[in-house]
Amino acid sequence: MGSKRPVFLLSILDPQRSLWKWALLLLAVFFLLYGGRYIYEEANRLPPDEAVKQCVLKALNAESYRFQVTAKRIQDGQETVISEINGEKSLAGVHLYGSLPLIKADVEIYHLGDQMYQKDVYTKKWILIPAQSREGIEQLIAELNPLSIFNFSEDNWEIKEAGKERIDGKGCYVYEVMTRGENKYLQLFWKDFNYILWVDKKEGLLRQAKISAEHRERSDHRLTIEVKLTDYNVPIELTPPV
Repeated sequence: MGSKRPVFLLSILDPQRSLWKWALLLLAVFFLLYGGRYIYEEANRLPPDEAVKQCVLKALNAESYRFQVTAKRIQDGQETVISEINGEKSLAGVHLYGSLPLIKADVEIYHLGDQMYQKDVYTKKWILIPAQSREGIEQLIAELNPLSIFNFSEDNWEIKEAGKERIDGKGCYVYEVMTRGENKYLQLFWKDFNYILWVDKKEGLLRQAKISAEHRERSDHRLTIEVKLTDYNVPIELTPPV
């Protein structure tokens, strides 16, 4: 009766067969891991309306974050940048800084508790703004505050999934929300708000958004606002400027 060659000896004698065996094994492991991850993500995924509510709620409850807001006006096919603002928010208040190209001015503001400070455009010195002179600045802060921008009506909204993308290396679900905006300042001139939101798959955090709206008087006049949010709940120290 003839003796059989050991399996390991067959592998050595037939390296091509061994190579295929390991390739198939690695392929099987890859599909097992990827498929398992996909199934886990889908099983724990919130419905679109709940995902949108939760991401806004998490931003509202965040102790701190940093943001970038760029607002543009599109009129007669011409795009004009209205504002390019960076900001940081903590429990102490809000710090905004950036430019308003439309009026060719820079802006930097601290709103800490009951105190509001603005850097003078010409002298570059800090000015403490008295309460009776704050209305215009408070309106500007409200217009640029990401959370007030995301204050939209749930009474008659329509939400649909718009795919998946990566933002700064983080996998995100993309949602499109069509609704009526609730920001009282934006509503003065704009209507028919459309939101595209990028929501972090793992943490359910809002990472990026694009908002567009139509002018109330002219349909060819549109507004777009692009927002990026980072550093959720990272310690941010805001102190009154000297």
